[in-house]
Amino acid sequence: SVKPSDNTNIYIPRGVWLVIDYPLPRIRSLRIDGVLEFEQDMNNTLYVDSILINGGWPNNPLRSKVDIIITGSSSVNVLLPNNAGSIGQKVIGVLGGLDLHGMHRNVSWTRLATTASAGQNSITLSEPVNWLVGDEIILTTTDTRIDHVERHNITGISGGGTIITLAGALAYTHIVLHNVFPNGEIYHVAGAVGLLTRNVRVINGNPSSDKIGFRILVTDYATDVWNPVGSEYLTTYYKGYARISDTQFIGFGQYIDAPKEDRREGFHLFNLGSWNASRPTYINSCSFDTGYYPAYVIFQTKVFFLDMIECSPAKL
Repeated sequence: SVKPSDNTNIYIPRGVWLVIDYPLPRIRSLRIDGVLEFEQDMNNTLYVDSILINGGWPNNPLRSKVDIIITGSSSVNVLLPNNAGSIGQKVIGVLGGLDLHGMHRNVSWTRLATTASAGQNSITLSEPVNWLVGDEIILTTTDTRIDHVERHNITGISGGGTIITLAGALAYTHIVLHNVFPNGEIYHVAGAVGLLTRNVRVINGNPSSDKIGFRILVTDYATDVWNPVGSEYLTTYYKGYARISDTQFIGFGQYIDAPKEDRREGFHLFNLGSWNASRPTYINSCSFDTGYYPAYVIFQTKVFFLDMIECSPAKL
């Protein structure tokens, strides 16, 4: 088969399972009615304006580093097939299945065990972690200043995984308070520490100054599909699902003035109905980094599993 060149539209038809085992070109639009899989143990970067998914299949977590960089224009709407409407700009439209699974870490976020004072370059955690040297972490503020949130890179791990050495000194103090009152009540406040780094990442490829990041829209739609056997169009219903774990999202959401029904969160989950064990939707142990709108919103989706996530405030 002929490998695609830069700046082309790519369509993966139903019944085709495509494994990416070579460096990818820059892609304009990517439509997946079959399956697109990244080769295990091979680092890769996908530059793409938009993605529309009508198919999908789960697989093992990726051990390699994979970046999906969304480069679409904020002025170009992504169209559904067969004149079924549009789903907005800079979007991954999930009308089939989306599986993104990085390597699992035992702890996504935890708390400080002791106060971390300004000027020190190590912190002690309340539980052991299997984070790695070079990973980036975030420490939440424990005062009234949101700008006292700090990001640091790890240069060493000791103490059985509870002592983290940082590349630079802390700029602010992050407190731990623990008091037991005479009546037995316990008052405990401790700064949170979250892991930002994941080996699978979805990244906004445009300047952050325009505040128009990517969206992942998981929803349903119906359209007429040509049936060559009966020589007729058949109304076909698609419903999306997304199984996401241990993935980092950088530059999500779109800060625009849109109608209430067209909010532009990083993840927009709409009309997925009740929980379906064979096609579940969940976001597990992911990090949401530098967003322009809340990380996720849920509409008309009765059951949704969300666990261990660091993100900007969400709207339900």
